[in-house]
Amino acid sequence: MKNKIPSYFYSKQNSLWLVVGTAIFTEMFIIIFEPFRARVLIENDWQYLLWTTIVVGVGMAVICLSRWIMTAYATRKELSVTGYSIWLFLEVNVMTFIYSVVMIEAFPSIAEEYNWSFFSLYKDILLGAAFTLFIPYTILLLAFAYVNAKNELQAVVGHENGDKEPEMYHFYDERGELKLSIRPEMVYYLESADNYVTIYYINGAKLDKLMIRNTLKNIEWRFLDKGLVRCHRSYIINIKKVSVIRRQESDVVVDFADSRVPTIPISKGYSEQVMSKFSIQ
Repeated sequence: MKNKIPSYFYSKQNSLWLVVGTAIFTEMFIIIFEPFRARVLIENDWQYLLWTTIVVGVGMAVICLSRWIMTAYATRKELSVTGYSIWLFLEVNVMTFIYSVVMIEAFPSIAEEYNWSFFSLYKDILLGAAFTLFIPYTILLLAFAYVNAKNELQAVVGHENGDKEPEMYHFYDERGELKLSIRPEMVYYLESADNYVTIYYINGAKLDKLMIRNTLKNIEWRFLDKGLVRCHRSYIINIKKVSVIRRQESDVVVDFADSRVPTIPISKGYSEQVMSKFSIQ
């Protein structure tokens, strides 16, 4: 999908930072600038502070739920820039709808006195909420992009400088975004399906996997002479983890020492390459 948003926009850690940072900024903004006609309703300072905390809490609850759904969705399907923008628009509108309903229903006499209609109130709150969220969202997303770029640069510079300790495999998606850094001995094999590659690796005591959007062809060249060998149009194996190469009926396959890892086929076009690597292990 074109114009896909980076995964760090909706990662769990960054989503947490987004919620906390937005909550702090919004609380301070409402206290200082008194938007949403709040002072018409509440004159006592302590009551106003309590009111702002409740307002911010409701908004952050909406954002938390939205981010949880977004992360679950984006791990299965890619999220475009347009889709992300629409998502943010819906986020603001859900919050605005809740605030407008509460203002009209909780303060009917004041709404009548000031001639507030639902739609006039909705418009004012929508503009205020959009502006209030725009600032922390922009700052935090730029910060996420900076940190991600810095981490990727450090990984590339470390690789170019020949850093050996610790040696790592760095897996990137098709947009060049770093998705996984892992020690070589933890990786068993990679499997492709359409434009996705699944990396199978040891995570603690279990065999885990991570799917990234890329092709084996794009990944293969990064690991020439580093232990990952193409053995099939759909597979790359870690030759250092192979225990046996054997013939199974009319096919040649590789077995791993770990029984949880399935047998992987070797196609004729890659057999010489695999055997040459295996013979020097």
